[in-house]
Amino acid sequence: MRLQLISAEQIPELLPMREAAEAIKGAFAALSAGEVVAPHRMHLPAKGSEDCALLMGALVPGGAFATKIVSIFHSNAHRDLPVVTGLVTILDPETGVPAGLCDGGPLTAWRTGATSGAATDLLALPDARIGAVFGSGAQARTQLLAIDAVRELEQIRVYGPEVESVAAMIEELSDRARAELTTAADSAAAVEGADVICTATSSSVPVFDGALLKPGAHVNAIGTYTLDRRELDVETVGRARVFVDLVEAALEEAGELVHAAAEGVTSSADWTEIGDVAAGRAAGRRDPTEITVFKTVGHAVQDAVTAALLLDAARRTGAAREIEL
Repeated sequence: MRLQLISAEQIPELLPMREAAEAIKGAFAALSAGEVVAPHRMHLPAKGSEDCALLMGALVPGGAFATKIVSIFHSNAHRDLPVVTGLVTILDPETGVPAGLCDGGPLTAWRTGATSGAATDLLALPDARIGAVFGSGAQARTQLLAIDAVRELEQIRVYGPEVESVAAMIEELSDRARAELTTAADSAAAVEGADVICTATSSSVPVFDGALLKPGAHVNAIGTYTLDRRELDVETVGRARVFVDLVEAALEEAGELVHAAAEGVTSSADWTEIGDVAAGRAAGRRDPTEITVFKTVGHAVQDAVTAALLLDAARRTGAAREIEL
């Protein structure tokens, strides 16, 4: 068996963020149309902690076929190890034979960034100028690059509790982003006046005050995927039209939305799947003052489509390293 190996460093080169965001739009359109084969992901908790492993897979029309195992160990932050690690196996859709392997941690960050890029492109104001990113980890980095790729932002503010980590992120990305990158003194300074906001944290409490959101703001909430964690407060959800990757998944894993629904400020009947917006089956933003929230808990369709494009690009350019098992 011969496998093509795709490393973390190759991902941005093989699949530019704007291209990845367009692919994610199509993937979610197929998902919402019921065209994707994807069993619900398996959750394997690590004994006695919040750390876990997730197993998932998807077959997408057009030939994207992949499985992923990803470990999310928040405790790794204290070990100087990545919080998210994993492997994506790309399968031949005709034979089922494994054809490629990709570093799952960086791929997860890249496709999640691309997902917010897709949502931002579909929902944010066309003339958005100010961005804000909460967090300073791998996911926050790709969130920043994604909103920078789909909007002509003048400034992106970064806020996180670890000042040194925020500074390192800004230094690392300053040459890759078109917008000016700045450090926000606090959460209020990050949000006030921002047109596009991304939250990429594992917080169990809201990271900003929703009363500070300007009319017309768009929010991408990507950091949490359990009911006991929420990056957004009830005020934010109550003021916004809500968009999700999949309503069924949001009801099981989107703590922000389930909590707000329990408070009576939103209902799953009012949530719109982003794939329906991408396909033109549902309306996106309806007016310039509307606040929009996109909440994603992640889906295997993102991994499958992203991995398939990476493998195609690696084969086309000869960039992949081949091994034989």
